[in-house]
Amino acid sequence: MKPNRIRAPRRTANGMSYSRVRSRRSALLEAVPVPMPLSSDAVDLIPVAAALAELNEGELCVLIDVTSKNPKVVPGLFAWIGHACDWELNRRACVDFPLQTPEAAIPPEQDAASIAAMMTLRARFAQDANGNAGAVIALFDAMIRALTGGERRH
Repeated sequence: MKPNRIRAPRRTANGMSYSRVRSRRSALLEAVPVPMPLSSDAVDLIPVAAALAELNEGELCVLIDVTSKNPKVVPGLFAWIGHACDWELNRRACVDFPLQTPEAAIPPEQDAASIAAMMTLRARFAQDANGNAGAVIALFDAMIRALTGGERRH
């Protein structure tokens, strides 16, 4: 395997600079384990973390941009989506901080509105993407499960 070249950061998201990644593979060598810190109650976040890992940098940056431009609709939900995408970009850069649960950003009175908004967002991406947004839709599915508590709340 050829060693990766380090390039100067060219893109920004939430005030942080990130280098451009041209493929789904990490810029790190495969032999180097990348920590995936999760918050203490992270059972529902494992699928979210796995889905985030499947997105490329551009997709993550677009999600951060979309969520930061529409904070009035469901601010807690959009803050959590932006945090999760930012967490993944930082994880790839070996910056260690925990992925927070939706409860950390979404007040209980916004639970129902956040779940409805997440389902609408998922349907919108599925409709508008013409089959090209499979990884984003998988992320939204994992986030919906985290928001609803998966099987535990049903």
